[in-house]
Amino acid sequence: MTKIKRISFIFTAIFLAVSFSFLAAEIFVRAFYEMPDESRWIGNSRSFYEYDPLLGWRNIPNTDSIRTIRARGNNKIHYKINSKGIRGPEYSYEKAENEYRILLLGDSYTEGYVVEFDDLFSEVMKSKLNSMEKGVHFQTINSGTSGWSTDQELLFFQSEGKKYRPDLTIIMFYQNDLAYNNQPKDFGMFYKPLFKEINGNLLLTNVPVPKPDEIIINNQLSDDDISIFKKLKLWLHERSYLYVVIKKRIKNTYIFNDLAIRLKLKERPIKNEELLPREFNVWKKEYNKSVRESWHVTEAMLVKLHEETGLTGSSLLVVLVPHEASVYPAMWETIKKNYGYSDEEWDIGQVSLELEAICRRNGIDLLDPTVLFRERAKELEKIRKRLYDPLNEHWNYEGNKFVGE
Repeated sequence: MTKIKRISFIFTAIFLAVSFSFLAAEIFVRAFYEMPDESRWIGNSRSFYEYDPLLGWRNIPNTDSIRTIRARGNNKIHYKINSKGIRGPEYSYEKAENEYRILLLGDSYTEGYVVEFDDLFSEVMKSKLNSMEKGVHFQTINSGTSGWSTDQELLFFQSEGKKYRPDLTIIMFYQNDLAYNNQPKDFGMFYKPLFKEINGNLLLTNVPVPKPDEIIINNQLSDDDISIFKKLKLWLHERSYLYVVIKKRIKNTYIFNDLAIRLKLKERPIKNEELLPREFNVWKKEYNKSVRESWHVTEAMLVKLHEETGLTGSSLLVVLVPHEASVYPAMWETIKKNYGYSDEEWDIGQVSLELEAICRRNGIDLLDPTVLFRERAKELEKIRKRLYDPLNEHWNYEGNKFVGE
């Protein structure tokens, strides 16, 4: 074998080995991981969501499917979406006699995508109320949709939710709502509506929301100056779970970010806190500009929702969805260690304190169940059970049961 043939053989062998390893890893990720959030709209995921010019995306109406999710135990969940894009059966706009109707607004925690519909906390709550009260029929309508934030939930109430004439409207608030309430996109490259607060008034922008395909074509592929490297990144983003999982892990891990900077694979940010996952910045006692703006517009949206629910004869209740780290102290200690947090500068209860202050000064009812969660978590630990699924950080069967009750 000549030297050239030997070198060619070696490079071919290396190429095949790398390709096989990549393919094997891709198959493994697809088999054991839920579709990454950033690629949720890509490929087969389009069978779950559709573009909406006002909300950005919504569940596709009139669908009935089995979804494979990343969860411990039961990872195949039956999903039935009604004609209005709401999980569950059909709900009439007109209320029956002696019916007390509860409308729920929220994201994936509210939608409860890791449990069957009958195990969803809103259904548990409905059953519990109907067993306690006589002469009144309670009905819950859960409009939670994965990825939605306060802005989309407000718009849904204005355009659809109020048609159900709820007696009580519950908006579930999770801390990552803050990050997305102040930006015009979610899920990586897919856009959403954006409210801006100007002189005490809310101004809706980025509507109609650009379609995902338009964004890819107009902002990514139509530019003649786009590099081959960027085209490759976009191609991988659209087609590879492995790429998105690794990218997300590096992006959200301080150690990996720091290593990438040291290897000069990315530029060092102006502030170290920019290495942190964006939603974690809400735990810092001294807010940066982005977090301050997010809280400001979030308060304006909650006030607006409070006004509009009142005009329709509905009461408003804000419910804080506790972050898992605020329920399990060991998790919070791990996060502090990984990111170099100090108790002097960071507080896991910061979101709770801020939300309480907002609701108090605007006369909005708030339920913060964090303390109750901690107590229940301790009880469940004795029998080796948890409130959150360990693989995706959402409420599992036990969590939904506890919340509903």
